[in-house]
Amino acid sequence: MHKQEIVVGLDESASARQALRWAASYAERDGSDLRAVHALSWPLGVVDPAEPGYLSAEQIDDLYRASITQVFEEIDPHPDWLFQFAKGDAGPVLVRQSRDASLLVVGAPEHVGLGRLLAGSVAHYCVSHATCPVIVVPATLPEVDLTTQPDQLVTEGARS
Repeated sequence: MHKQEIVVGLDESASARQALRWAASYAERDGSDLRAVHALSWPLGVVDPAEPGYLSAEQIDDLYRASITQVFEEIDPHPDWLFQFAKGDAGPVLVRQSRDASLLVVGAPEHVGLGRLLAGSVAHYCVSHATCPVIVVPATLPEVDLTTQPDQLVTEGARS
């Protein structure tokens, strides 16, 4: 029988890190495979090679990949969990990558107002276009004992 796969969008934002932690915890409990995907939409700009401290595009790419890979390593991934880079805008990339997944996990948008309008929302794109369930994780989560049975969970303010 084929294992279920969870795809999680990853960047260096607080909400993406929290989404990765949530997805890793869920995969651990569920026995699912986990695949973290980071979308690259290079190039970001052009720099004059004559400028002091110039780094080639290859050097910048290597440094950036090392930095985002370190974020993935923070969860102490299982040997069969994967981390990959994909080229393109994050929303469409994650929707394509999650086509056969059982779940897509993304961080909640951190931009508000005009910033969100200009940058768009990867989470909104994924919720609107993905063919699998999508979980949107905020940057901060309340501490919850995930070993508790669902009928034992009490929402804040529900106690009398």
